[in-house]
Amino acid sequence: MGPVWVDMFYTWMADGDGLLLTVDVLPDGEWTMPLPRLGLRLALPAGLDRLEWFGRGPGEAYRDTRRAARVGRFAASVDELQTPYVRPQENGSRTDVRWVTLTDKHGAGLRVEGRPHVDVTARRWTSEDLDAATHTPELVARDRIWLNLDHAQQGIGTASCGPGVLPQH
Repeated sequence: MGPVWVDMFYTWMADGDGLLLTVDVLPDGEWTMPLPRLGLRLALPAGLDRLEWFGRGPGEAYRDTRRAARVGRFAASVDELQTPYVRPQENGSRTDVRWVTLTDKHGAGLRVEGRPHVDVTARRWTSEDLDAATHTPELVARDRIWLNLDHAQQGIGTASCGPGVLPQH
């Protein structure tokens, strides 16, 4: 199999007092493996550590677990969004988010709206940091909040101790 990749084209447009982002994705080559997530990651100031959202919650939810979370309006700190699994792994996603705000202690911050929705993950470390850690103490907070805004993310099953991800997820 030859090299495969995904070309992504970002178009930013003024929209009232905000910005509208449109992302076009074009796979190149025959893509035969699952794509863990498709979205955008932003590095934000560490002080934007308070979240409020309208979507699934209050706990984490993924494509294959979201029915266990209800749709509503929720609030939490970035630290409260984390699930401290014994072995660090992907965690903390909120699905079907219509809007989310990240604010500092003074209420200043950022609002993101999905059209119609996005999956949201906010952490004090990157996904690469999470993948490299074998124990929770190895996760060291960075000087940023890492916000993932995903169009889609794979389900959580891994077949390591149970079933793998079902094909539809």
